[in-house]
Amino acid sequence: MFPGVGSGERRIWMGQAWPSWAVAVLLFSGVMLIDICSPPEVEFSAFYLTPVIWLAWSRGTREGLSMAVLAGVGWYIHDLLSGRPTSSEIFRLWDALNQQVSYLLAAWVVGALRREVLVQQTLNQQLNAALSEVRELKGLLPVCAWCHNIRDDEGRWHTLEVFLSSRTKASTTHGICPSCLAKENPELGSLQASDS
Repeated sequence: MFPGVGSGERRIWMGQAWPSWAVAVLLFSGVMLIDICSPPEVEFSAFYLTPVIWLAWSRGTREGLSMAVLAGVGWYIHDLLSGRPTSSEIFRLWDALNQQVSYLLAAWVVGALRREVLVQQTLNQQLNAALSEVRELKGLLPVCAWCHNIRDDEGRWHTLEVFLSSRTKASTTHGICPSCLAKENPELGSLQASDS
């Protein structure tokens, strides 16, 4: 999995800043050490992305961009001191600018990806919370043909209102449908029919 993803709640690690920065500085130092020990013909500029990506993922875009600036400056200083031959110092500056832009872009992209993952995790948590509140009635409900009470799994009979309120968060209200109104009170039923 990505660095920074905890196994417990599956959220991106959002702990204190110093452990993430310590890992990033160690990664940066390691890359610098390898780059210093290697001959000038061997290019290690892509490996400077490692601490940038690490910090952008574990801490966010802002800190990833900070590490990107540090990586670009570190790469330029090493390139300047390495003795790599160039026909003009402008070409070295151009290379440094290209490296800096690539490091900044990587930090921004990883930070944006991190934000999207956090949003997705939050939405998944909200969805799971909503799904845990949904209770679904399944199967056949034994209903009395005369009084319309419902039998539960233990064999006890309950009114529809009691049965639904004990198994769902739904509550009931009472009214009378037009056909029952006409049947029970023909005078009111005819008034309602004339109103519509």
